[in-house]
Amino acid sequence: MRSFKLNIILIVLAVFGVFQCSLKDPFSDRKKDQLIQNSPPQTHLFLLVNQTVVIDEDTLDSGQIVHRQHITGLDTTASKQVLHWWGDDPDGKVTGYYYQWDFDSIPTYTTQEYDTFYVPIRSDYDEFSFTVWAVDDQGAQDPTPASLRFPIYNTPPFIRFALGSNPSSPNNPNVTHYTFPTRSFFWEVEDADGRATVTKILYALDDTTQWSELSGDVNQMTFTEATLDTGYHQFFVKAQDISGASSNVIMFPDPNDSDVPNYWKVKAPKGRILLVNDYAQDQNLYTTQTFYENILKNDPQVMADGGYSVWEIGTNKTPVFNPQNALPYSSIDIEANFRYFDKVIWFSYLGEPNISDAGLSMTRFVKNGGKLLITNGNSGEPDTTWTFTNIDSVYILNPTGRLMKGVGIVSDLDIGESGTLDMQLGKLLAARVHALIPGPGADIIFRMQPDSTFESEVPYTGSPAVGIRYRVGEGECLYLSVPLHFCDGLGNVADVLNYLLFDEFE
Repeated sequence: MRSFKLNIILIVLAVFGVFQCSLKDPFSDRKKDQLIQNSPPQTHLFLLVNQTVVIDEDTLDSGQIVHRQHITGLDTTASKQVLHWWGDDPDGKVTGYYYQWDFDSIPTYTTQEYDTFYVPIRSDYDEFSFTVWAVDDQGAQDPTPASLRFPIYNTPPFIRFALGSNPSSPNNPNVTHYTFPTRSFFWEVEDADGRATVTKILYALDDTTQWSELSGDVNQMTFTEATLDTGYHQFFVKAQDISGASSNVIMFPDPNDSDVPNYWKVKAPKGRILLVNDYAQDQNLYTTQTFYENILKNDPQVMADGGYSVWEIGTNKTPVFNPQNALPYSSIDIEANFRYFDKVIWFSYLGEPNISDAGLSMTRFVKNGGKLLITNGNSGEPDTTWTFTNIDSVYILNPTGRLMKGVGIVSDLDIGESGTLDMQLGKLLAARVHALIPGPGADIIFRMQPDSTFESEVPYTGSPAVGIRYRVGEGECLYLSVPLHFCDGLGNVADVLNYLLFDEFE
């Protein structure tokens, strides 16, 4: 009986074992798939051209993944391309991308999904291909990358002068623009294929059969006395891109442009003294300029030193005077004009002076040893930020806008036994004059005659300063807020100028 029971148990165990071996684990296939299979990502690429979306997309054709390139409406395009791409991964995530142009030797890895490219076109027409493929978190790469083909037609560059870099003459182009032997030109270049495709700037002076070459990224050119002779000249410039295509040619003067002067003449610096006429309204009858020139040409010391030169600064502001000779666009030219000379007399009266615009150049001139005399009557309020002088503050000493003939200007300069530098108004000064409060390092050199010395009332109190001296580096600046051409009541402005030029400016 025990033997029978034992046999039954063995049979049951055997049957259970057979059934157990024949049952299938419902999770075994899933485990196996997770361990050995990883689906690669898919990549998509597009760009926008004239509102047309150009796409490379993956499609399923008879169970096979293929690429279809849509270039409908894309005949030609520019070398600047902004491309966008993205990827998706059915069983993970995309961690990065490789992309490659057909002119690249190796692909580039990135985590970005867009970038801007400049295709290096070297002929009038060329074709380029861009390929990108995604990489997932398991390192798998899309085996069928996305790609686009770009048919590119080269666009020649375009060049123009920088706005305001050349003087204007809107009412009469038949005038002359004068410079000393330093003249700078500035231009801007554009290219639809990308500014980087411009490889050469070609320029010529007078003769367009003789072009000189500059690097493609250069946007200015300065002529100096080493390359610029006195006389009439014309400047030409054009750009050239990597394919050899040239831009338009621009020139100054341009006989076809009625808004710029027809002539440009270079004049040689004369002597070591520069007279600057910053009184544009005088540049019609030249009454004030003639006053100063008569003094200079009749001064034996001035003429013995080679004479003097004149720089007329016009204006294109209303009212317009001599606009073809407005203040140069660049401080390069302003500073060069100063450097031809040791001493500068700068006068202005009425209108808007150019003192502030030339202020930095003035400071550099004085700092390097130059001597600067400015007489700035009724031409805007003196600026306390000027660095060629030091003015703490100012106020109008004659609120009525009148100073009568006979009012004196007293000199505080110590000239020893040689006389006096006191001056006197020779005519009615119908302008507001600024009293000067000197800042640290500035000395008073001229002041108004004390009000207590007048029998009749004057429109100020005390003895306000109207002239200060300030030294910067190796040089010196004298700033006067009264116009010297009104101050010859004693007939001695010539003596005052001579002392300032040859004793004060020793």
